[in-house]
Amino acid sequence: MVSLPLSLSPRAPGAPGAPDVRLEGYTSVEIDGMWQQDTMLLEYGLRNFLSFKEGASVSFQLDANVPPRISLNLPAATVMCVKGANGSGKTHLLKGLAFVASFVANSFSSDPDAEIPVAPFFSDPGPSSFYVEFKIDDATYRYELDVTASGVVREALFKASKRKTLVFERVQDEVKAVARLKVLEGVKVRRNASVISAAYHHQIEELAPVHAFFKNIHFNVGSSGTRESLFMDIYKVAQLLNEHDDVRAYVEQFLKKCDVGITRLQIASEEGSDGKRRFFPVFIHEVDGQECQVMPATESAGTKQIFGLMLPIAAVVASGSVLVLDELDLYLHPHLLPKLLGLFLQEKAPGDPVAQLLFSTHHSEVMDLCGRYRTTLVNKDNNESYTYRLDEIPGDVTRNDRSLVTPYNDRKIGGVPRL
Repeated sequence: MVSLPLSLSPRAPGAPGAPDVRLEGYTSVEIDGMWQQDTMLLEYGLRNFLSFKEGASVSFQLDANVPPRISLNLPAATVMCVKGANGSGKTHLLKGLAFVASFVANSFSSDPDAEIPVAPFFSDPGPSSFYVEFKIDDATYRYELDVTASGVVREALFKASKRKTLVFERVQDEVKAVARLKVLEGVKVRRNASVISAAYHHQIEELAPVHAFFKNIHFNVGSSGTRESLFMDIYKVAQLLNEHDDVRAYVEQFLKKCDVGITRLQIASEEGSDGKRRFFPVFIHEVDGQECQVMPATESAGTKQIFGLMLPIAAVVASGSVLVLDELDLYLHPHLLPKLLGLFLQEKAPGDPVAQLLFSTHHSEVMDLCGRYRTTLVNKDNNESYTYRLDEIPGDVTRNDRSLVTPYNDRKIGGVPRL
């Protein structure tokens, strides 16, 4: 088991401590100062978005019939694998969650005249619709959004603890809210901004936990597709690890467990032509009892990819947030996938943060590790994508004690290309 960095500890916003450290390209990945909450993503859905014309959903929720070794005694899965043929819509499915997270967290900071970067199903003129269900502490929330490129059509937030209540509803530019949030009705909300994003900007504390939930969904997929560059800036990662030695030790420990031949990880620096210090990793290998230093230019591409991926994973696992990775097999050899997934599949003690990983992959064998409750298939018919979780398939073709790879390769459960 890879132990977590001690400095990745919970702090409320604005609490004293070291300055926030963020990874460029993420909504928010902070090493110190990260706001830790007891949160879980339960389900999300979308309609009229990219290749999804009708409603599609990804559910992490687990009921009492799921064996404890799979549920980890949690209400929702900590890992969800998305499988499907090339062009089936896997990336589009992940883009749906990435779009909502970015819109809720950051839209108030966008250009007031900018269009909303949402793409409907081909030329459908109607709004794209989304919902996200999630848990914060003992309460369950449901966020709903109907939106076009021109602006928000409708936006609503519901909260359920003992009973379901409407927190606010916004239709066009008019906002109605519960009594304790009447201040929202006086906030001028732009057509291209979320009420929650505007509330955060105006320091309305009641919605801060909801804003934090969406802000702490981290992803490598955007409107133009997978953003590989997020994981390849190893020099930025080296600079951050230089400032946090316990996180460096965490990354070093995982690299050693991956059996890539590394015995130690050092962070070195040199002065650049502009007078600024430039940090870089030094990978220590042991050859015939002697330590050999390998610089980034000559280290294997696979090792550098793991190195670039580990910092966001460390932050997400320690803070209990959500990581969305499109085409995970681009970064890791198939034999290393179980080690990475193991970071999310470890049983947690009560009160420990629970991180979740949503990912797509082309490797079929990972389905046996995730199982039918943690695998969602994407298919396409007449250019329209649709989804289902494997435990929704009737009959006994998918059982907990059977491999999923065989029925998948035999085309009994879908998700394979038509050759």
